[in-house]
Amino acid sequence: MNQNLKDLNALKKNLEQLKAIYHGQQGEQAKLQEQEASLKESVKEIHEQGECLEQVRLLLMEAAKHAREQGRRQVELLVTQGLQFVFGDDLEFKVVVEEKRDRPEAEFYVCSTYGGDYRVETTPQDARGGGVVDVISLALRLALLHASRPPVGGPAILDEPGKHVSDEYAPQLAQFLKGFSQSLGRQVIMVSHNQHLADSADISYLVELHQGISKVRRIR
Repeated sequence: MNQNLKDLNALKKNLEQLKAIYHGQQGEQAKLQEQEASLKESVKEIHEQGECLEQVRLLLMEAAKHAREQGRRQVELLVTQGLQFVFGDDLEFKVVVEEKRDRPEAEFYVCSTYGGDYRVETTPQDARGGGVVDVISLALRLALLHASRPPVGGPAILDEPGKHVSDEYAPQLAQFLKGFSQSLGRQVIMVSHNQHLADSADISYLVELHQGISKVRRIR
């Protein structure tokens, strides 16, 4: 009888231990279920954030394309105006942007009929000699300065602009620079040997070399 009682007490003790283990495991299971639910929620949020970021990325790409297209048109317009102002209405500047190696690259062209009936596209260096290249280079610099974001303040400082432009077109180049300065409200400071450009300035200084010493005097 005493043995049966001992066995019964041992069984009760084992049962209590098993119950404690069971309840402990239930608690662990509940914690794991909570962690699983939390992880699932985190995965869901990350997935939603990923979709949102992808949409933002696509939006930024489209915005960049739009901004690039706007910039391209501004550059084309200003350089074309410069070419036509100096050389006449038969010239047009064109910018072609293509994706190469996952990055945009620009090619420049000059369009002209050359007084004929057919429109021809050439690279700037092949279009009517160095004078055209000089004007394109100058107009490009001014266009980029004007279209830069954020804006770049201060004067436009030019060294020998239109160096290879012939005397025939130099007066028009001078007027183009003056028009740029007046229309955009930006001062132009330049160094030039061209008398037409010097005469177009509001203030001109002559720099002369005497016995190795530079002397400056105001002439306008």
